[in-house]
Amino acid sequence: MTILERQEYQVLIRNKIEVFQMKNVFLVSAVAVCASVTSVAAEGFYAGGAVTSMQAEDGGLEIETTNLTAIAGYQVNQTFAVEGEFSFPVQEDEISGVDVGLTSLGVFGKASFPLSPEFSAHGRIGFVNLEVEASGGGETVSDDETGIAFGVGGEYAITSTAAIRADATFGDIDGVDLTALSLGAVFSF
Repeated sequence: MTILERQEYQVLIRNKIEVFQMKNVFLVSAVAVCASVTSVAAEGFYAGGAVTSMQAEDGGLEIETTNLTAIAGYQVNQTFAVEGEFSFPVQEDEISGVDVGLTSLGVFGKASFPLSPEFSAHGRIGFVNLEVEASGGGETVSDDETGIAFGVGGEYAITSTAAIRADATFGDIDGVDLTALSLGAVFSF
């Protein structure tokens, strides 16, 4: 091997070592960032509330209400949680002089994915019981059905125990298309 070939070989080896070291630094940095995430996704119980725009559509009939939603859950680990929610109307829809309200009760499994130290995205799937109640002319009738719902959302941690949360949930409840858009806050304890 000539001196020139030996020098070229040594440069090649040094470059490979530098690339290997850079990959290790990147890997260690990525693990450190994931381990230091300070979002509200710490293990334990959490609760919160939200304002929800709820829409149900069945054929040509569309009902839109504004609801208050209570959320409670248990964060099993940084990724997985089980949560429940109850949503009741504070502003009902009026259809041909009849007041119509949507009330829901849901149970979900939720998977969270940290995107930065403060922000995480989540997906959830579960079951929702949807009740439609109509009142008019002194009469009240209601009907309820249960079906599968799924959703996506995000949380922005404003402190280590409080976050602003947004959700979009969709479901097919016995042929009724449900859409719920929520904005609120959750608190871990």
